[in-house]
Amino acid sequence: MYQHTGNCGYEVVWCENKCGAKLERRFLNNHMRNECHKRTVHCQYCGREFVHETLQTHQYQCPRYPVMCPNRCDPTKIPREEIDVHVQALCPSATVSCTFKEAGCKHKCPRFSLDKHIEDNMKTHLQLMCDLSRAQQTQIVQLCNALYSLTHVTDGTFIWKITNYKQKYLESVYKTTEIVSEPFYTSRYGYKMSASVFLNGNGAGEGKYLSVYIKLLPGDYDNLLDWPFTLPICFAVFDQNGDSEKRASIQESFVPDPTWKQFQKPPKDMDKNVLGFGYPKFVSHEVLKTRDYIKDDSLIIKVKIDNSKFVFP
Repeated sequence: MYQHTGNCGYEVVWCENKCGAKLERRFLNNHMRNECHKRTVHCQYCGREFVHETLQTHQYQCPRYPVMCPNRCDPTKIPREEIDVHVQALCPSATVSCTFKEAGCKHKCPRFSLDKHIEDNMKTHLQLMCDLSRAQQTQIVQLCNALYSLTHVTDGTFIWKITNYKQKYLESVYKTTEIVSEPFYTSRYGYKMSASVFLNGNGAGEGKYLSVYIKLLPGDYDNLLDWPFTLPICFAVFDQNGDSEKRASIQESFVPDPTWKQFQKPPKDMDKNVLGFGYPKFVSHEVLKTRDYIKDDSLIIKVKIDNSKFVFP
């Protein structure tokens, strides 16, 4: 009798899910599986488990719940988490900008008609791309010029390292060659110039000396500067000895004569092959072979402009 009491199918018991329902034990399993609002069920869209009474609330947020495209492009519903991608990349009814928007085309249309727009306006788009290319080319040139000016401005001292000295020297023995440095400015808004060398000499120094020269170039601020150029110039070949106290660098200085043609205002269309002013016999090859003037197959030259009397524009 005692055992029957705990198993009697007609005994009234509470729902084990604590939903508050009382029913005969024989109906309990069906109630807990199919009727109890506290029973555990799986979301048919995302597969996660929920208490039955919270399932409807979940479906308002379920990432896999099927929803209509906001553009009503297709009766087929789409999982909620895919709707943004669908609208932005796939929906044929979504309004999109022309592929050539960045080139200047302002046309907008449904995605399904974009191909027709592109096909009908090939000539217009080609012209827009050509205009954009020219504008970008201009910007690139302007940026390169600005970058060049910033990276080649000095405080009056330009250090030039000539690498692969041995190879370049041998080449100059068989053919007189002028090696020209990158252009540089003597100061911000100053004069533009470049240095050059003949490793096997030039003119009176050919075959026995290192020849060095300086040449003025057309610069961005020439119309604001004083002409002729009269600032003192110093050339130096560094002794690259590791002990700074033992270095014996070679240097020569001069002050440009206002009558010298090399220091007049350079024309915009100046001949690039015109030689600058300098020293055909700056230092002999015999001297260069001593000490550490040539080290690690490199020669280092300094050009210093005395800006103490430079008048800024």
